[in-house]
Amino acid sequence: MEENTFFARVESINETQQDTDTLRLLKEDDTGITIRVKKAPEDIVEQQTYLFECEEIIHKEEPQLKALTYTQIDQCKLTVDRRQELMEMFYDYAPVKTSDVQRIIESYLSQIENKVIKDITLAIYKEYEEAFYLYPAATKFHHAYIGGLSYHTSTMMKLIDGFLDVYPFLNKDLLIAGIILHDMCKVDELSNYRGPEYTTKGKLIGHITMGVKKVELVASKLNYIDKEEVMLLEHIILSHHYYGNYGSPKKTNLPEALILHFIDNIDSKVTVLDESLKLVEKGEFTSPIGVLDRQRYYKTKFDK
Repeated sequence: MEENTFFARVESINETQQDTDTLRLLKEDDTGITIRVKKAPEDIVEQQTYLFECEEIIHKEEPQLKALTYTQIDQCKLTVDRRQELMEMFYDYAPVKTSDVQRIIESYLSQIENKVIKDITLAIYKEYEEAFYLYPAATKFHHAYIGGLSYHTSTMMKLIDGFLDVYPFLNKDLLIAGIILHDMCKVDELSNYRGPEYTTKGKLIGHITMGVKKVELVASKLNYIDKEEVMLLEHIILSHHYYGNYGSPKKTNLPEALILHFIDNIDSKVTVLDESLKLVEKGEFTSPIGVLDRQRYYKTKFDK
């Protein structure tokens, strides 16, 4: 990349009465820089990342950079790994490679054999794919960072193998599809992936109901609306929080729905526990952990 073409996050916009404004940027090489831009338009937003192409100018006898073009990062064609490299520079990001997460998720997707389940799951996955690998799983509590939604999904996916080995009566296709779909509509529930808040639709309807509606809509388009598999997928999504005060209007009445609820609960809470333990020294207790009934956990002194 040329010296005067770079990715940077807009830290602040200094608006003036002149024909130009200045932008304070954090570049991808971790250096701060101020550049000039002709009257910063509304599509330049603080805390968002852009690809800037600049030229060198002299202003008040001092060398400066002036923006010629700027492109928001979501509009740039980037590999998964390159996007992650940039996101890790500018934002809090999942502690895993996105390409590895994608490989895990798609390897399980390919194992679904039931045509109805596979067609519905693939259609929804493809619709949300790009955002799915960027969005957090929540605004706080667990996996609340860029890439957290897919990271949470991939970890849950790996946990089903043990359950299937011990309890072979479980339906693998329903488990895989349910894990992929259960939180997919968090992409609609949250406002963006960088510093999200809950949207009006997210507050009034929520990702559980939106997920059920999405399955029904896709099933209808695929002429599967009367298939039992559709009802089963809807129940798994509807019941995965188990308790009404957490958003589920139904408790689990399918074994696969029960297992998914357990796996979801395990991963969300153990991930927070792991993060909390990393903040303390051996022989110390964590701070009270909200998702674990505000209990404090001890970090043992001995090595594995």
